[in-house]
Amino acid sequence: MRILLLTSLAMIAFAANSLLSRLALIDGAASAQVFTLIRIMSGAATLSVILLFSSGIKGFYQQWSLGIFSGICLFLYALLFSLAYTQLTTGTGALILFGAVQFSLLGAHLFRGHRFSSVEWLGIVLSCSGFIWLVNPSAQGFSFVPVLSMLLSGISWAGFTLLGQRANAALPATTKGFIVASVISIGLTPWLFSPDNFTTQGLVYGVISGAITSGVGYVLWYAVVPKMSLLNASLSQLTVPAIALLMGVIFLEEALTLSGLLSMALILGGIALTLYQKSTHKLNKQ
Repeated sequence: MRILLLTSLAMIAFAANSLLSRLALIDGAASAQVFTLIRIMSGAATLSVILLFSSGIKGFYQQWSLGIFSGICLFLYALLFSLAYTQLTTGTGALILFGAVQFSLLGAHLFRGHRFSSVEWLGIVLSCSGFIWLVNPSAQGFSFVPVLSMLLSGISWAGFTLLGQRANAALPATTKGFIVASVISIGLTPWLFSPDNFTTQGLVYGVISGAITSGVGYVLWYAVVPKMSLLNASLSQLTVPAIALLMGVIFLEEALTLSGLLSMALILGGIALTLYQKSTHKLNKQ
């Protein structure tokens, strides 16, 4: 019951990142660049405090070489994420993001020499079909740039995830990634800040996104991941786009269309089928 509760809170936090970004960016409460800076620095500060209390100063000693690459991936993820949400709706953005993450991880799995079964390929084809439907270039109002930004954001997040697998401990590695990403973001400060680039409301959204729904959300997630199977962990993340979609409908009055629901069912259902089959195949080999 405790694992279920913590997992649910972590998924709600991840979905809330999409909502907070959309709230800050849709009305111009902050520019995408400034929102990224505030979010990353708030996350770095929160995670640093948690790491300091849990491991002391020694928690900051090692894994900095890994943290550099993680920080680059994290910065690219956060910046592209914010840029995409200047135009994408909450649910669509989250669906593209998590679809790109899962496709990237499956691609890395294939690149490492693993092979997919026919059922796994079926799941991938279903997901791709749903994705093409979702971002149909012929649809009225389609905009290529935000879709591409969110795709690249998902790929960057997948890179951050793969680098995290090489870490000895998740919290120190994640904290160092945020610190490095903050340093990169601070390098942009001279041309980011002007009275027109952010408001108090945008600042609040950025701090909440960084400190709570990112920082605390990651801590909750990494607390339960070791106690879950890889399949359950992956499938849990597939609930995030659905939660984000509902948040967008409730808080931003975004449209809930049949087309959007069907494309989400194809994408998430296909990925779930692939993950389930891959897990079953692995168990049969043992």
